[in-house]
Amino acid sequence: MSSKKIAQFLKKFLKLWKQKGALIIFLLITIYLTFFWLSPYILKYFQINYNQKFIFYSVSEPLVSLLKFSLVLTFILLFPFLWYFLISFFNFLYSFKKSHFWLFYILGIFLFYLGIVFCYKVTLPFGIKFLISFKTEKIEPAISLGHFVNFFSFFVLAFGLIFELPLFICFLSMGKIINPLKLGSYRKEIFFMIVIIAALVTPTPDAFNMSLLAIPLYILFELGLFLSKLIQKSEAISKVSILLWRIPRKSLRKISSFIWRHST
Repeated sequence: MSSKKIAQFLKKFLKLWKQKGALIIFLLITIYLTFFWLSPYILKYFQINYNQKFIFYSVSEPLVSLLKFSLVLTFILLFPFLWYFLISFFNFLYSFKKSHFWLFYILGIFLFYLGIVFCYKVTLPFGIKFLISFKTEKIEPAISLGHFVNFFSFFVLAFGLIFELPLFICFLSMGKIINPLKLGSYRKEIFFMIVIIAALVTPTPDAFNMSLLAIPLYILFELGLFLSKLIQKSEAISKVSILLWRIPRKSLRKISSFIWRHST
C-alpha cells in the first residue's frame, strides 16, 4: 500500500468530484429531504410495531431526532454507492481481478443489508422487550424520541458494518497485513474477542441475545478465512500457470533459433 497509489486515487476522485460534484450534492439533498418528510411516518410505524408511544423532553428534540434519523436512512440507502467507492479504492491498491471486484461489491452490499435486517428483525425486538420488561405497576415505560433514534441508529449501523467482517479479512490478507493461515490458529482467542464484542454491542446483557450476535459473527469470521485462503490459492495457481506458460515459450524460442541457425 504505497502513498503514491493513494495520491493517484485521490487525484482521480477530485477530478470526478469537479465534474459530477454539483449533481451528487443535489441528489444527496433530494434524498435527505425525502427521508426527512417520510421520517414521521416511519417512526409512527415503529411506535405501532413496538407498542410504545414516543415522548420528547425539549422543544428542539423532535426536529433534531428527525434530522439524525433522515441522515441514517440516507446512509443506508446510499451504501451501495459508498461501498463501490471503497471497493474501487482497494482495487486501486491491490489490483483485483474483475471477478473478485464484483464478488466483493455484491457480497459487501448483501452482508450490510443482512446485518441491518438481522438487527431489526431479531436483536432489536428482543432487546427492547427485555429493557421494557423492568416496568412495574408504579413505573411505566416512556421512550424518548431522541433516545430511540440514537439507540436504533447505533445498533442498525453497527450490525450492518460488523457483518462486513469477512471482506475486511480478505482486504487485510490481500494487503499482506494478516496471514489467514496464522489467523486460523488463533480461533479460541478470536472467539473470546467476538464474545466480548457481542457483549458490548447487544442491548441486553443476557447470554441468549449475546449468542444471537456471537454465533453469526464467528461464522462470518470463518467465511472471511475461507475466502482469503481461496483468493491466495487462485493467485498462486495463476502465478504457476503464467510460469508454466512462459517456460515452453522460452524453450520454443531457443529451439526455433537453434533450427534457424543450423538451417542457414
